[in-house]
Amino acid sequence: MARLIALAGLPGAGKSSLARQLARRLGAVWLRIDTMDQAIWASPAAPRDLQDWTYRAAQAVATDNLALGLDVIADCVNDVQAARDGWETAARQAGADIAWLELVCSDPAEHRRRIETRASDIAGLILPDRNAVAGRAYDAWDRERIVIDTAHRGLEECVDEALDRLGG
Repeated sequence: MARLIALAGLPGAGKSSLARQLARRLGAVWLRIDTMDQAIWASPAAPRDLQDWTYRAAQAVATDNLALGLDVIADCVNDVQAARDGWETAARQAGADIAWLELVCSDPAEHRRRIETRASDIAGLILPDRNAVAGRAYDAWDRERIVIDTAHRGLEECVDEALDRLGG
């Protein structure tokens, strides 16, 4: 059975780095909201506020790939219940399992350093600054999830933990 691995967490927690490695190691489809957002914003007709449009498009693409029997990694903040519900619906429509991975960086100084020093690997993408991340609303969780703390840990250690806790 195909599996949707939906990531969540604030910017700078390590989601994209972990998602890239998970996708590589599992041979899964990697859906990265930041890449999709930037592709849309490259159009002069695109509004700055995409609301939930990109999430909905990514969820539709996830459903198609899950229905083919492919595992999918959803790489996005997933800070609100509506976004999380959309991924649950995508998995259910495809008859796939879903697992949630929430990435956190429990050391505020390290998280701040990451936000202030990271560079985008997506041409034209402007990353949120420290104030935008700190002021972001983030809904409480109402579903089971695996929490991975990336503070003071290397990427491979975090990926290994994720794979172990996901069961493969």
